[in-house]
Amino acid sequence: MTKLDKLKQAEHLYVYDNQPLDVIGAKLDLSRRTLFYWKKEYEWDKKRFEKGREQELFNRELLNFAQKIMNKISTDIDNNQQTPQAEMYSLMNILKNLPQVKQHTDSLQHEQKQNSKNFLSPEHVRQIEREILGME
Repeated sequence: MTKLDKLKQAEHLYVYDNQPLDVIGAKLDLSRRTLFYWKKEYEWDKKRFEKGREQELFNRELLNFAQKIMNKISTDIDNNQQTPQAEMYSLMNILKNLPQVKQHTDSLQHEQKQNSKNFLSPEHVRQIEREILGME
């Protein structure tokens, strides 16, 4: 495996699989120094944060959509109208995925609690760099 392959795999493990650097280093036989350099150079924390934010927004939209479908079905039932099969099917598919949404949301909240206890978030670091240190 080339160094470029290891870089891509390490980034994927860190950003998308939320693996810690120690685990990534052991899996790919990479030093902590290399991983920390890549993490900073290629802005892995920023990518991880953005990925989490996108997932959070998607989860919210999915829950809102499910609520709208449930409200429409409830209204149809109250008005003795037949609910289109497509709406029932859509609702059932969303409901099947809600445990995954909940699990992801819980893991994000846990990660945020851990990060807030020990470290500044990447956003806070950038804010300090801009406002206090005058860096852009």
